[in-house]
Amino acid sequence: MTALQPPPGFIDTPHPPVAEPGRLVSRVEEIAINRPLAEVIAQTETVALADWIDRSGALPYLTGTHMLAGDRFDAPASRHMVFLTDGTTVVEQVLETSRAGAGYRFRYVVWNYVTAAARPLLYGLGDFEYADAGEGRTYVRWTYSFELRRYRFPGFLGPLEGWLLKATFLNGPYAARMRGSLARTKAIAEGRAA
Repeated sequence: MTALQPPPGFIDTPHPPVAEPGRLVSRVEEIAINRPLAEVIAQTETVALADWIDRSGALPYLTGTHMLAGDRFDAPASRHMVFLTDGTTVVEQVLETSRAGAGYRFRYVVWNYVTAAARPLLYGLGDFEYADAGEGRTYVRWTYSFELRRYRFPGFLGPLEGWLLKATFLNGPYAARMRGSLARTKAIAEGRAA
């Protein structure tokens, strides 16, 4: 992955306050991986982010990153800027990494969207939960949620805002991106990716 520099005039700001899940518009995708939890976690920690994100479809994907806080994007408070194929950027920060019993969790927040299509979005919240499914298998659940700007369409439409975001984006191109990325993660973890 190429290391790039923030655009001129960029000001690194703290992430927006993260709302309770019930206030966000969310989508969940799940997959079973035919490898033990420890192997899957090891793969996700060593394979570059660009390698497991799906590159098909109309949505831009990442071309490189620049660390803003921390040495790597892996511990709480580590933050990086992500450069996308459409020439825009976003900022991501790790909120939580935790290992408890037979599980692993990785939560992160995304904000500072530059692309015009994301103007209604205040931030995105990603939440990966990995669980030992027994018999050498791992179950992965990825929840992705968005908080809309309340003063910008469709954010000022009340209950209709979530329906519109789901109908036009979360259940369409973003769902395809999530499913494709989980399939790539599965292929990498199972040793089937090139």
